[in-house]
Order: sequence, then structure tokens, then C-alpha cells
Amino acid sequence: MDQRLPDRQLSDQQLSDRRLPDQQLSDVRLALCELWQAFGAAALLVRYGSDVPWPHASWAREAHGALTPRLRSVVALARPRGRIPSFLTGGVTSRKAGVADELDGLARVSVGLVRDELAREYPQAFTDPLIAALVRDPEAQLGYLAVELSNFWRTAIEPRGVGLARSLEEEILFRSRTLAMGGGAALLRELGIPAGRTDGVDRVTAVPMLFADGTHWWSVADGRTVVSFAARGAGLLHTAPEPDGPGRPSREDRLAILLGRGRASVVRELAVPITTSALADQLGLAASTVSQHLSALVSAGVVQRHRAGTRVLYELNRSGVTLTQCLMNR
Repeated sequence: MDQRLPDRQLSDQQLSDRRLPDQQLSDVRLALCELWQAFGAAALLVRYGSDVPWPHASWAREAHGALTPRLRSVVALARPRGRIPSFLTGGVTSRKAGVADELDGLARVSVGLVRDELAREYPQAFTDPLIAALVRDPEAQLGYLAVELSNFWRTAIEPRGVGLARSLEEEILFRSRTLAMGGGAALLRELGIPAGRTDGVDRVTAVPMLFADGTHWWSVADGRTVVSFAARGAGLLHTAPEPDGPGRPSREDRLAILLGRGRASVVRELAVPITTSALADQLGLAASTVSQHLSALVSAGVVQRHRAGTRVLYELNRSGVTLTQCLMNR
């Protein structure tokens, strides 16, 4: 008989202190979930309001009006322990499902499952009228939630969808190398995911999120733990200020003032791992010019390069991220 205490009886410190031997992690996967991207975006807005720090600041100013009281309640439900209800986890199982399919699945979740999980895992949340309504009438309330998440996705996330999809696919490819060469335990260590977040099971799915506030959101469904991690590349959510005049950076664009407009534009694109030729195409610059900028940034210690198969990818390192955060927050 399994003698482990239910995780709701363990403190966050106890969860972090639990260790899972490498050999137990026999089934670790990477997957994408648009529904979790929407949840992460809503969580950022709930936590910071319209004053979300860089690189999400300009996005948050545009997206804040899309947040609804129901979305706030769902985020508040998960916030104390970082545990997302399992009825928001279904889309994680397939990398091919889009947000429409995931929301359709959400609206058809078993009424009994919703009531049982809310009563077992989130009893403290019943004082919220919207959560209490979810317990009384799960079918109708999940339908409302699906509609509001759909509207939130269309308003706050879809306008940046192409960049998001590209960045997340690159993240999956990059992390797959660690998974293939080092195994599941090595991947979780690289992502900084506490062993306790695996809930003591050996079936784990890691989900990259561009909308992240440092929380490792997690959930358990069908014997598999799903846990999120902050993907590199969130800098693409920053919208550069318009210049004050021809050829002149805005007085608020401190990154361009320090580095020059050309090099600053390179730095902004390096939020996502990218090759020299792809970067040149995106910026409309000569490959030789981009190569010079990259060499200078590598020498300055703010950009790193690594090989992925036959490609050489460039991206901001920790110092580069810190630099952009300092100069691009207002």
C-alpha cells in the first residue's frame, strides 16, 4: 500500500525537499499547451496588474483589459500551491491540439471530476462566489470559463501568435537535446524544477511557458504530473518604442541609446535562439553586419552561442537578459 501523504498535507518546503532518484524518471516528455499559455498570461496580469515588468510590460498594457473576474478566480484558486486544476491539463497530452480543441475539452470535463477535485484539493477557495458556483453547476460554469478563455486568447495572445509558436517550438527542440543525452532527471535539473513537483510519480510532462512569473505551475492527471517552466524567448513580447524622428531612437529607448539602433535590434531578436542568416532576414540587414554585431555582443559577455546539429544558434545569456531588463523597464 502506498503510504505517501496526499500532497495537500505537505508544505511547499517539504515538496521541494523531496528527491526523486534518476532511475525513477522513466517517462519524461516535453509538450506544448496553448491553454496553459493563457493561464500563465492571466496569472501575470493578476499578480502585477498593468505594471508587469519587462519583457511583458508592453504586452500587459494592451492585454490587461481582457482579464475577467472568472479568470482572476481561477488563478487565485491555483496560486497558493501553484497547482492548476486537472481540468485545465487535458490539452497538454497532445502537441497537435490547438487552443480551440483544448477549450472544447475543458467544456466537456466530467462534472463529478470537477466537484471531487475542488472539494479535495481547494476547499479554502469555496469562499469565492465564482468557485462556489463552479461546484454547484460545473457544466455551465466550465462553459462560461471556456468562452472567457477563448476571448482572452483572441484578444491578449493571438495577435502575437506567430512569434510565440516559433519561440516555443525552438524551446522544445533545445530542451530535447538535454532529455535525449542526459535523461529526465537531467532535464528537470536544467529547468530548475523541484523534484517534489513531480508528485512522486515517474511520468512527467514539462511545458514551456513564455508568460511566466517564476512559478512552476503543476497539475496531476491520469497518473502523470505536468509542470511548467519559464521558456527562453519571452523578450519577443516586448514591443520596441517608435523612434522620435528619422534615424533617431526614442529618448525612452535606452537600449538603443547605449548600443545603437542596429545592435539594439539584434539584442531584441535574441530573446529567441536564432541563426545569423535567419536574424539577418528578419532585420533586413546584411549577414556580415549581423555577424559583426553578434561577435561584439559575444565578446561583451551578453550573448552566448551553441551548436544544434548543423546550426549555430545565438541567444541572450543571463547577463544579457539582466541588461535588457534594466534598460527596458520604465
